Amino acid sequence: MSITPSSRSRLQELLPELFQSPKLQGDPYLRCELIPEVSVLLSMEYVQESLLVPGEKITPLPNMSPFVLGLMNSRDRVFCVLNLADLLGLSSPSTSAREYHMIVLRVSELMSQQSTSEQKLLLGMVFHQIQGVTRAMSEQMRSPQGNFPSSLTPYLGGEVISKGQHLPVLDLAKIVNHAF
Repeated sequence: MSITPSSRSRLQELLPELFQSPKLQGDPYLRCELIPEVSVLLSMEYVQESLLVPGEKITPLPNMSPFVLGLMNSRDRVFCVLNLADLLGLSSPSTSAREYHMIVLRVSELMSQQSTSEQKLLLGMVFHQIQGVTRAMSEQMRSPQGNFPSSLTPYLGGEVISKGQHLPVLDLAKIVNHAF
């Protein structure tokens, strides 16, 4: 099979488009389901990673608040794991699940004005489900006006309307300050 001059010019025209990444619009947010009826957005600015963790990898701690699931080791770092739905006063899935959908946050960056330590502090937060990444333009962000559970209100940084759905944006700094 030979390439004709018109095919060659068309290939030369299309090849650069294949290797150029499209400019993604908006800030990235991780969309997570706290409980089956409530999805929230978290800024990806402080997210280290997301994990699916077997329940036995979390070591329970005695005499802790019910929202503290325990300690976990990942990538040679030990950190505390919280059930965010319990922390925010929402009924949540069983705390003895076989696996947990978790995000790991860089807490030392969240609390940089309060922390003088150079050590990177991490915190795990468990969700019912991690649903993926959503992008939102700053113009889409507005004051929370949706019908959200009242226990979320003190921790909201705003809301985004995406595909007709009102999605609350959690303020991670407020949540971390509340937890500790």
